[in-house]
Amino acid sequence: MTEERTEHAPWPMRAAILLIAGMACGLVFDRLIRGPAGEDWSFTDSIVRLSFATFVAIGGVLFAFTLERARWAWSLAFALGAGAVLGLIFYWNGSPESRSADDVWRGFAALLAVAIAAPLFQTMRDEGKRRLPYAPVHAYAWVNIVIWCAAWAFVLVTWLLAQLLAELFQLIGIHLLRTLLEKAWFNWMLVGGTLGAAIGLLRDRDRVVGLLQRVVTAILSVLAPVLAAGLVLFVLALPFTGLGALWDQTRATTPILLSCVLMAFILANAVIGTAPEEEATNVVLRWSAMALGAVMLPLVAVAAISTGLRVGQHGFTPSRLWAIVFVAIAACCALLYLYALVRGRARWAERIRPANIRLAVGICLLALFLATPLADFGALSTRSQLARLNSGRVAPARFDWRAMRFDFGPSGVAALERLKGEGAPEVRRLAAAALAAQRPYEMASPDELRAPIERNFRVVPAGMAVPEGLGRMIARTRRCRDPNACVLIFGPGTDRATLVSTEDCATCDPQVMTYYRGGQGWLGTPVSAPGDAARHARLDAAVRAGRIEVREVPRRQIFVDGVPIDEAFE
Repeated sequence: MTEERTEHAPWPMRAAILLIAGMACGLVFDRLIRGPAGEDWSFTDSIVRLSFATFVAIGGVLFAFTLERARWAWSLAFALGAGAVLGLIFYWNGSPESRSADDVWRGFAALLAVAIAAPLFQTMRDEGKRRLPYAPVHAYAWVNIVIWCAAWAFVLVTWLLAQLLAELFQLIGIHLLRTLLEKAWFNWMLVGGTLGAAIGLLRDRDRVVGLLQRVVTAILSVLAPVLAAGLVLFVLALPFTGLGALWDQTRATTPILLSCVLMAFILANAVIGTAPEEEATNVVLRWSAMALGAVMLPLVAVAAISTGLRVGQHGFTPSRLWAIVFVAIAACCALLYLYALVRGRARWAERIRPANIRLAVGICLLALFLATPLADFGALSTRSQLARLNSGRVAPARFDWRAMRFDFGPSGVAALERLKGEGAPEVRRLAAAALAAQRPYEMASPDELRAPIERNFRVVPAGMAVPEGLGRMIARTRRCRDPNACVLIFGPGTDRATLVSTEDCATCDPQVMTYYRGGQGWLGTPVSAPGDAARHARLDAAVRAGRIEVREVPRRQIFVDGVPIDEAFE
């Protein structure tokens, strides 16, 4: 008999328990993240409070997902333990001195570890021991995803309903609900309570959720032949097109290929199901799943080559190190699937199912490790980039000082401090400038340093010097890829400039961006207007021909106490 996920008896009190617990967690969460002024929607900088907030949020969600009347203490202990671990990891990572470009990926790794650990725990709780049969783990993983999406849909509907009722009572002069909805604490309580209640209600409808899960997997399995045909054709075409085309078309080769591997993994498992009797009987679907399992390794190999080339050309960075991690995980998965195909042939799925459990446990532990500062990608990147600089492989002018200052964490800042005092004169100057920068946009990247600013656009009046901060700001927004379609116009003095561009829209009037120089540097305000294709073509030709001017025109505008309000209307 197929081992199925345990069908727990309905527990009506669970929804009420989770409603109250969710509201309490929402209120505590709001108090923990609120700023020192205590104002609504303000956020604290205290790492201790934010770490406790992480504990409350993660622990509350896990308790809601895992709570059952049987062995409820296990669920409570798991939720508190996992929440505490993630809270400590956040505290470990959270000091301002330790922040780096891979903080987002650390957070992703921590959440991935929790998402994988939940179905593993739920299965062991039902078994009453450390045993992980494949069918219930697979079922819980899918059901948790379905419940998560459905619960947030319920939260959204509830919030919209509350807004509607608030507007309704506003009509008769009762403002209480509208006032409450403007308070941060009430909104967090509303989200926490409705999320908990929705999860509780859905858990009491296991059969419906299970049916929905089977419908989702059945629909996904139908897509397997489409993806299999596309990936097989892609792999077969590579010997004729060569790999050079991949690097020429995009810099996102590795993410695209890894996304294809992930989709192949999901669709192949949707076809093979949780047991032999659940496997698709259609021959096309079965062969498609086998093709998806076989094609993973060539895709991973190309992704590995792409990542290796980037590392060889430009050295390690946190993002490239994370790419290496993802490629390694995908390679393990691809090798397991290929081994199962070679040894199991038509019965390859029988080998894949237990392999999936081992893969899930391994990824969970690896993700938990990567979420901690023990995996210091910033330090590895710093050593790699310094080696390139010291060996002369990269000139100081083309060295990525911005990444060293803002992306590599404490190791990068410490390296800049050393270079500031020990390097060559040009290196010391650039290192000092990097340390003086307070924000990333205040520094230029190597790509932005390779060409004079004025090559990006034409300047009116001609010969006007473009302030470096303004030019770099425009370059970083990726505007003016076609210099002939961009004109930078200076107003009186040098504290205001207007950029006119006819790029990116074939049916709009020229895009206008007004820049002002204030205490925080140059700031931009976009202004654009809709048009039509004919008008756009005429104005584009005029901009390229230089038929552009600034005129003084009279206008009518509303002033309140001498202050202009809104735009001119005549």
